[in-house]
Amino acid sequence: MCPPLVMDRVVGLLKDPVGAKPATKVLLALCLVEGNRCAAVGARAVGEVVELLAGAGLEGGAVERALAVLELLCTVAEGAEEVRGHALAVPVMVEVMGRMSGRAKEYAISVLCVILGGGENTVEPPPEVVVRAVVMALQGDCSARGRRKGAQLLKVLKENGPLDFTEDGRQGTSSIKFDDD
Repeated sequence: MCPPLVMDRVVGLLKDPVGAKPATKVLLALCLVEGNRCAAVGARAVGEVVELLAGAGLEGGAVERALAVLELLCTVAEGAEEVRGHALAVPVMVEVMGRMSGRAKEYAISVLCVILGGGENTVEPPPEVVVRAVVMALQGDCSARGRRKGAQLLKVLKENGPLDFTEDGRQGTSSIKFDDD
């Protein structure tokens, strides 16, 4: 287990333009150990990671690592609650899905599943831009896991009301097939 002081220092480095990139590496390594996730949430890592992703300084592999950390932190109830409550979480996930590919999209979709995919604090109805971004991500360079999670998220959103978007993001009736269709 990571001592709280060490976790606080690693999370604190996310605010430093020079230290942010290496801090994402260390934080991901720490959060791979399930027991360290609560310590990371307690050190306010969720908010710091979302804020880091909202800024312009991170790119490439560092963005992917930060998203992976956020996904891991969402496995802790307090982390999931914190990401649901962060005003920038949804816009940042949508923005990341638009500019990144592969696993980064997968992680962003997974975080959106936590925010919008069920539970007490879901956003209803989902912002149109979210539905459009998920549909576009499923069409682009997205991992198989990302496609499954995206289809799962769209299915849950569809259960809460009709999704008025085609696969290419234009308005119309969705032609995405769900398991029960």
